[in-house]
Amino acid sequence: MNSRERVLTALSHHEPDKVPIDLGGTIVTTITRVAYQNLLRYLGLPPDDQPVISHRQMDTVYPRADLARHYQVDFRTVAMKGPWCFEPREMPDDSFYDEFNIRWKKASYYYDVVERPLADSTVADLARAVWPDPYDAGRVAGLREEAQALYENTDAAIVADIMCLGPFEGACVLRGYEQFLIDLYWDPCFAEALLDKITETDIALWDVFLTAVGDYVQVVAQGDDVGMQTGPYISPDMYRKFIKPRQRRIFDFIHSKTRARVFYHSCGSVYDLIPDFIEIGVDILNPIQRSAKKMDIAVMKRNFGRDLCFWGGAIDVQQVLPFASLTEIEDEIKRTLDTMAPGGGYVFVPAHNIQADVSPERIDKVYATALMHRDYKGRD
Repeated sequence: MNSRERVLTALSHHEPDKVPIDLGGTIVTTITRVAYQNLLRYLGLPPDDQPVISHRQMDTVYPRADLARHYQVDFRTVAMKGPWCFEPREMPDDSFYDEFNIRWKKASYYYDVVERPLADSTVADLARAVWPDPYDAGRVAGLREEAQALYENTDAAIVADIMCLGPFEGACVLRGYEQFLIDLYWDPCFAEALLDKITETDIALWDVFLTAVGDYVQVVAQGDDVGMQTGPYISPDMYRKFIKPRQRRIFDFIHSKTRARVFYHSCGSVYDLIPDFIEIGVDILNPIQRSAKKMDIAVMKRNFGRDLCFWGGAIDVQQVLPFASLTEIEDEIKRTLDTMAPGGGYVFVPAHNIQADVSPERIDKVYATALMHRDYKGRD
């Protein structure tokens, strides 16, 4: 099998020849710039002094082709571009304003939100707020040709990656987490108006993007963090009332525009919401944050593996990958593959982006072990 065939077989819940491997297929299944440069040096590959940044705030990169070949990565990415009509407004204190007028300030490795544009807004203010122009032609300039070239000239599975702010996460970032959670209880009219505006913006972005690339991609990546370490941010009933209908609109629209599978990213403990995700059209769940409550990979595979593919969770990136011995890492990867590979429906990648403080020896051990044990031939 080639990479595209391998991925499509796995995502159809059948066993391919090998477990598909990802590194850099999306902005949440990749590696931070510092860890990437350290890994290149460790492997003896040429330095990359000007890497392609996939997400400024997280300081993540799209790894170069030679690193992808080294680890036999099965994916390539086509990412939406920035608009022609907007440039981030850079401030003297190493902060900047993005398209939503959110102000981000550089901390140690990441940018944190320091100014939320809708913190004190009313429903009437939403119409006057700063919103991105989804239909700016710069967003997709040349992307159809790029996606077609990847489709025709490589055998990789192609991911359409915007990772625009989903309804819940977007509302929390724009409004403030505490304030938006209060809104859901005490000002539901405002909460619903804000959720609708974000949903409409997301659908418009996907309309533009998938009109350009939908014929050539196999996976479409959408994020909306609804989980904390201990459980969902809000009760399942509140999720079903406010968030689920908006997510359904987005996923239904994506499915209407392309045959690609919907990859949904939510950090945290989302076990209690997984039946809802399946119901609204999620094909793939990422990342399987294994250190979060109830996110046991064996339980998830057993209970939901017939209806949902899992992309991630190969190793915990909070406690295990940064601190475990190389032997412990190797054993963990073997256990993951033994649990998740049977029956297909699994893509190998760590539980989230590989962070700057992870040594290249550990990263290489993760992927070298996967390469040694990814074959289905010989598995029981």
